[in-house]
Amino acid sequence: MSRILIATSPEKGHINPMMGVAQWLRRLGHTVGWLCIPEPAPQLAKLGVEVLHLPHSTRDAPTIETGGEALARLVRDEVALGKWIRGLLLDAVPALIEPVREVVRRFRPDVMALDGMQYAAVLAAHQERIPWAGVSSALSLLEPMEDYGLRRNVRALAKERTELFARHGFVASFRNCEALSPHLNILFATEAFLGPEVDLPPAGRLVGPSIPPEPRGDEVDFPWERLGSKPVVYVSFGSQISWQPTLFRTIAEAAAPLGVTVVLSAGELADTDFSRALPGDVVAVPYTPQRQLLPRTSVFVSHGGANSVMEALTVGVPLLLLPVCNDQPIQAHFLRASGAGLTRELDTLTVEDCRAALRQLLEPGTPLRAKVAAISESYQSRDGAKDAAERIAGLVA
Repeated sequence: MSRILIATSPEKGHINPMMGVAQWLRRLGHTVGWLCIPEPAPQLAKLGVEVLHLPHSTRDAPTIETGGEALARLVRDEVALGKWIRGLLLDAVPALIEPVREVVRRFRPDVMALDGMQYAAVLAAHQERIPWAGVSSALSLLEPMEDYGLRRNVRALAKERTELFARHGFVASFRNCEALSPHLNILFATEAFLGPEVDLPPAGRLVGPSIPPEPRGDEVDFPWERLGSKPVVYVSFGSQISWQPTLFRTIAEAAAPLGVTVVLSAGELADTDFSRALPGDVVAVPYTPQRQLLPRTSVFVSHGGANSVMEALTVGVPLLLLPVCNDQPIQAHFLRASGAGLTRELDTLTVEDCRAALRQLLEPGTPLRAKVAAISESYQSRDGAKDAAERIAGLVA
């Protein structure tokens, strides 16, 4: 069997879609190593892979916000966000390339499966002459719109990025933030959601949703006894930008007269005077076991993170997306075009607008719900994690 090295960032939005792939690679008999750049994520310890470490301390690396109030505020400022993206994509890369190459040489992979935003790993694979697959954690490889914040910020970096890769002997192609593999570029979706005219990148493959066959290591306890017979409106803005007090109050006020239970993934706002003062029936927790909660959910209100959209559509939950930044407008674009949910602008959302959207999504027997069901059927007919694992292993010479 083969040795396969996975490289991602340590954030949940990048790790979780790869979890099922790693589990299937191991089930197929391959040895799997996982390198998180710059440092391992705790949930990898339960996965059974070989957790790899960079051979140098990152204590002297520039500080980059990764969550909490500071990041939630930063991402609303396009200029500040552009500097943040530059720090991740360009500024940190030169010092990482040799340490990543050392990890690659030590692990001796036959093939690598890379988040295409991890430029140091992409360059290491190229320089060590190891075939690699790009595994996208979002739908940003599709670039369905011409003008939005992420695309503007990436365009500003394009010349320097091309020069960076050229200095290391790689004439690379890109879509948005991601470097394209010449061999295989995997996206976790189906045409039923994206439409038949979707613009796939070269060597692009739609494999369906990445749903892990085993626990993914971040499951937490949840007060299930708080959920009664009322419909559940689940609200989550992911693990990084969950600090959204104004928005959470708007949603709670909108939902209060609708006879629902609002489950709020509130991060550091959970169990505070703020969350306890929200109107209506609100269950606020720091983090939810999302895969277990979604089958009990009637409507999901989300920032539009690709993993959240994928998991909701797999179990047939209608979505209200309020995109904030980066790839989230792309997922919102496809949701709006598919008719499987609603999107609203975060800056202009009122209680009345939010309530009207929730009423529409809660209504049974609508064409919207029929569309969600059709997409869910297409997702449940595919095992994207297994398909991805088989395709990645198939790159071994």
